Amino acid sequence: MFQALRLTDCSTEARKALGQTKAGAGKRFVQGASLPVLLMLLCGSVLAEPVYKYEDRGLIIYQDRAPDSIQDNGHSILNNQGVVLEQVLSRQERRKARKLEREKELARIRDRALLATFTTEDDLIRTRDDRIGMIDGLISRLDDRIRILSERLAIVDKRVQMQEKSQGPGKAQESLYAEQRSIQRNIENAWSLIDSKAAERGEVADKFEDDLLRYRELKAQRG
Repeated sequence: MFQALRLTDCSTEARKALGQTKAGAGKRFVQGASLPVLLMLLCGSVLAEPVYKYEDRGLIIYQDRAPDSIQDNGHSILNNQGVVLEQVLSRQERRKARKLEREKELARIRDRALLATFTTEDDLIRTRDDRIGMIDGLISRLDDRIRILSERLAIVDKRVQMQEKSQGPGKAQESLYAEQRSIQRNIENAWSLIDSKAAERGEVADKFEDDLLRYRELKAQRG
């Protein structure tokens, strides 16, 4: 049910038939569900251009120009017989549609790249294993570095304890304290890098798992 209808630029005869005076011509709200049909009949000779229909604050509005950007929450374009020629989405809906289309295009690009990069499923699996193997190797080397640093730190700690025992707390050689702090920082940095590489390993494994499933789907589609 239409709440209201705004008439714009109708002929004098049409305005008179609808009870609209010449002085009040331009824009008017008229109640009634059958008014769109009446409008098309009375103003059909004048509205040679498409008619734009939209809703503004609960009112159904017809006019001979598109709504401005502030009003445009979606509108319809009609011909003189009231037939909808085109349905225009709102700005928000258009943005969503463009975003969805970009995502679909990126997915198509990834699919093409996946099929172009790997000839067989075994190629993809070998590439995954190589990537994960490189990360595992780096983690292993970092683990060895932590072990070596920890052994060195134990020696430095022992020397610091010996000097502090004879000279008092905080009285050991400054170079020993500096080396102690440096080794501790290096150990912390190595652990931080291990954590980072472990997270990267998980991401790589997940990505290749997704790629493998998608590769199988694409191959099955191609027969």
